[in-house]
Formats: sequence, structure tokens, C-alpha cells
Amino acid sequence: MKKPVMTILIFLITITLVDAQKENKKSVVGINSGISIPYADFADKKMENYSGFAATGANIEIDFFRYTGRFFGLSSNIGYSSIFFNEKAYRSEYDRILDNYGKTTVAAGNYQVLKGLIGLILKIPETRHTEVLLVFQLGCSMSVHPNLLVTNSELGEINSVKKDTEWSSMSNAGIKINYYLSEKYGISLNYGLNSTRPGFHDETSNEKVFFLPVRYQNINIGLVINL
Repeated sequence: MKKPVMTILIFLITITLVDAQKENKKSVVGINSGISIPYADFADKKMENYSGFAATGANIEIDFFRYTGRFFGLSSNIGYSSIFFNEKAYRSEYDRILDNYGKTTVAAGNYQVLKGLIGLILKIPETRHTEVLLVFQLGCSMSVHPNLLVTNSELGEINSVKKDTEWSSMSNAGIKINYYLSEKYGISLNYGLNSTRPGFHDETSNEKVFFLPVRYQNINIGLVINL
């Protein structure tokens, strides 16, 4: 007798969960923009291995979320970041190494990262028009190392790196807080940690290639739309 009863209970619970999942299915698209802040080695301003001399830049991102139930969902993201190269800090390191010999000049462009990611979301159910999403994603990115030229009034050209583009895998973890102004539209606050490790070519070095840990955090605000 117990076995049939347990079977029926499990069946009823399963049906209830499936119905709950169906009721909470929906799609959301978002667009947001803000600042990109480098951290760890990427932001290091000492002349050491893996130092990136990166400074705060800007970004724009587009998100698509598919809620598969009350607590879970799928996500995809396309984003672009332009991150400044800290020429002043780089020049200061050369002045330190050369003991201020001559006048050193540094000219560099910006780091650029274009990413495409997919992943999972853990969702805290909407309360008072507000929902919180924990986002975990993997994908690929196209990273661009800028042109870099260092010259000295006494020594001439002392370092140069040509602009180079490299594809690599990328990971992201973040949190999004959506506040809905109506059934369809809302505003979104976003925080995400991005990490990738591209290998750039450098014909002036012995190894001909160097790996740069590109790690930065995005702090954005934007718009979300229920589809």
C-alpha cells in the first residue's frame, strides 16, 4: 500500500513543479552601459610579468534571459569594452628604470574586448517589482592589444608592440538587480567580473608571444524589457 501512495505523491509533486515552472517561463532582453574597471595583474602598474597597466574604460552590453522556472534560467550576452592604457604609469616605470636619463615618451591606444557568452542564472523571485539574478557564463572573446611605442630623447626607440588581435575563452560571474516600472519595462543595475587570457604576438621579444591576464569588472545601469 505504501508504494502506490508514494508513487502517487511523487507524481503529484512532479506535476505541481512542472506547472509552476511553466507559469514562470518568460523572456527578458536588456541593454546596459557603464564603466570597466581593471583589477589584479591587468591593472598592475609595476614593470613585472603579466602587468597590464590598464585603466578604467567604458562598455556596452546586451543581455537575453530565458526564465525556465521560478528559480532558474538561461542567459546569453554580447558585450564590448574599451579600456585605457595608463601611459603616465608606464612612463614613470621607464623613468625609474633609466634613473630619469633623458626624456621618455609613451604613446599607446586602448585595450578592446568583444565578448559572446552563454550560461545559467539563479533567480530570486520577484518581490515588490524587484528581482535579483546571479549570472554564471562561459564563452569566447576577441581581445585587442593596442599599439605601444616608447622613445627616449637620448636612446631613441626603446620599446614597441604592434596592435594585435587574439581570440580566447572567457568567463563571467555577476549579479543583476531588475526593478520593473511596469509589466513590460524596468531599469537594471549590473555588476560583473570578466576574465580571459589572450596570447599576443610581439616580434621584438625572444618568445615572440606573451600571455596577458585580462581581468576587469563592469558596473552598469540599463533598461530591461519583458518580451
